[in-house]
This record gives sequence, C-alpha cells and structure tokens, in this order.
Amino acid sequence: MNAIKTFSVALSLLILTAYDLSAQTPTRTLTLDEAVQLGIQNSKQLKRSQYKIDEALTRVAQAKDAALPSAKVSFQYLHALMLSRLIEIPGVTKEPIKLPFDFPAYMGTLSVSEPIFAGNQFKYARQSADLMVQMSRLDADKDKDDITWVVISSYINYNKILQNQLIVAQNMQDVQGKLEEITKYEGQGLATKNDVLRYQLQQSQLQLTEIELENNRRIANYNMNILLGLPDSTQIILPAPSYKLDQNPVFTDLVQQAETNRRELQDLSYQTKLADVTVKQIHDKRLPTVSATAGMYYINPTGQVIPTHNNLIAPVTLGIGASWDIGTLYTNKNKEREASLQRQELNTAKEQELDEIHKDVNKNFILYRQSLERIKVLQDAVTQAEENERITESKFRNNLVNTTDRIDAQTLLYQARVNLELAKSDATIAWYDMLHATGKISL
Repeated sequence: MNAIKTFSVALSLLILTAYDLSAQTPTRTLTLDEAVQLGIQNSKQLKRSQYKIDEALTRVAQAKDAALPSAKVSFQYLHALMLSRLIEIPGVTKEPIKLPFDFPAYMGTLSVSEPIFAGNQFKYARQSADLMVQMSRLDADKDKDDITWVVISSYINYNKILQNQLIVAQNMQDVQGKLEEITKYEGQGLATKNDVLRYQLQQSQLQLTEIELENNRRIANYNMNILLGLPDSTQIILPAPSYKLDQNPVFTDLVQQAETNRRELQDLSYQTKLADVTVKQIHDKRLPTVSATAGMYYINPTGQVIPTHNNLIAPVTLGIGASWDIGTLYTNKNKEREASLQRQELNTAKEQELDEIHKDVNKNFILYRQSLERIKVLQDAVTQAEENERITESKFRNNLVNTTDRIDAQTLLYQARVNLELAKSDATIAWYDMLHATGKISL
C-alpha cells in the first residue's frame, strides 16, 4: 500500500495521456483547501446570497427614510367664473370687494410634515429590517458551509476514482507479468492453452474496468471544473490523499457544537425576535400619532405669472396635528392574539428542530465510528489476502494448485485493496458529514 501512495501523483499524470487532447491541455494540481476556496469564490449561490443581504440593507435604509420629513409642492393655473362678485368679510373689509365675473388665477402650495410620534412604528420597522439583515447573513453563512461540504464530498469522491485507478494499474502490471510467465510455460509444455486464456480473460476484464474508471474520472473532472469555476478542459490532479482516520470525537462535544453553530436554530431565534417585534408593533398601533406641519400658499388672482406689488396672497402656516384611530382599541385584540400564537409556535418549532439536530449528529457520529471499525477489518482482510496470494503463488510453482486458484487468490487481493482504499475515502467523507451536522466544517 505504501507503493500505491508513492506512485499516486505519477499515475495521476499518466491518466492525462488517456485524453485525445493536445499537449496544451491545461492542468491544475489542487489541495483540498484550494478546492474549497475556489468553490466558495466562484459559487453562484453565494453571489445570490450577497444580493439578498444587499436587499435587506436597502430595506433598513428604507425604514430609516420613513422617519424623514415629507414635503410636497404643487402649482396650478385656474380659470375662475365668479358666481358671487361681491365679497364682504365682517371686521376685515370696510366695503365689499368687487370681483370680475371671469378671471384667471395661479395657486401654489408647499407643505412639510415631520412625524413626532407614530406609535413606535418607525422604531419597530427599523428593528424588523435589522433582523432581516441578520437572517440574510445567516443564510449566506449556511450556504457557504453547504458549498464547502459539497466541494469536499466531490473532491474525495474524485480521489476515490483516482485511488481505484492506482490499484487497477498495479493489478494490471501483476497480471501482465503473470501472463508473460504463463505464456513461456506454455511454450515449454508446462502450462496449457486454457491457462493462458484465463490470464488473458482476467486482463480483458481489468481493461474494461480501466475504461469504466477513466470515463467516471472524466465525468467527475468536468463536474469539478464547473463546481470550482475552472475552464471546462482543465484536468485536475490531486496530491497524495490525507485521510481522517485518527480522529477521536466526543459525542457530547459534537452535540454542544451543533446547538451553538447550527444555522437552523439561529434562524429560528431571529424569527422569534421578529415575532416579538410584530407583537409589540400590533399592540402599539393603538397609540395616537403626532406630527408637526408647515405650509405656505401662493394665491395670485391677477392672471399674471409674476404679479405686481400687493396683488398676491402668500400665507404661511405652522401647526401640530394629532390623530387616533380609536377603533384599534377593540379591533387589534385578535391580531395580537394571532401574533402571540405564532410566537409560541416558533418556540415549539425550535424544540422540534433541536431534536432533529441531535438525531442528525448521533447518526453521523455512529457512521464515522462504524467506518473506522470497517477499516480495521479491511486492513486485516488485505493482510490475509496478501498471505493467501503468497502461499497460493508458492503452491502454484510447486504444482500444488492450478491456474484458477492462482487467479482467484490474486483477484481476492485486488478486491481487498480496492475495498480498503474506498473505505478510507468513505471514512473521510463520514468525518466531514459529521462536522457538517455540527454546523461548522473545519479542514
């Protein structure tokens, strides 16, 4: 097995020759850390998550804008027909004011209103918007963790194919050597044609396996390029694998990490805070609103855009207004009840989610421990298969077993090695699955 690891990079380079591509085909050697960084950097999902954060920040700005004073201006031209041509204002005019029957007029208004108290609605709007920003960032963090997990799984599965190719290549060399040997024995009358055919058949089966593995590698390579944002034709080379086989996690620590890091729980906590704000917002809608107002009016009855002196009226008004929808004193009761029930539902949902997280962590913890135990068994199986192959080879040379027994022993050794390498990769995936269940993946 040490020889397999020694030749891992060499075989990866050898695999490149299987492509009918030019010598200029780009290659890229990637460590797991580099692959994860590329996956995060080029993730379209994370870019969408950033847009959602920006949208939430815009809503915060909108909530702040709602507290700014509102201003309106208008200007209009009027053509008036006076049904009453005499106006007399007691205490103001000594004689009646005579007006023409038909005259044009210009009228403009400018009004400004600044809310002083709006039942705390502006404050609650800002709090809700701030919570939405935090929830958007939380979703982005979860997306980043999920993408990291996907990249790791794809990376290790790609490595599984490469390691399987290594073992097949090694076995193919062994079969080729034994085929040449048995062919010589046939020429010397020490082996039959059937013995040679058996080795040729085994060689053909291995060639079919090599073709299948190479096709799988090409597919996995292309998918990795898409995932990492690399050019489609890039051929990925992996260094010697680093398996996670010596870890000793503590279940209680994993559960505690999950309760702290799982985004689902944090999201429900933010939703609960948002529900609290909604309850207060509905309750405070019973309160009156107060605002300060200012206005200026321009009235020009002369028909001229720029009137002469003392031919226009331009009063300025200042005031404070208050309004109170007293109907909310009895109509908001059921709305508050609904919001309170939604708040209680979130508490139950959080408890339910906590149970699911505990089960998820427990399942992945057991699967990782099981994968380590499986590796121990498979290591013993490889040792046994190597000894069996050695003994069978010795017996074959002493004419104590036939060619079929020799091939069977070699096939058992080949399968045992494949199973062990696949189990190491599966254990590494199980390790990262377990970390993903805790809500925080560390490389």
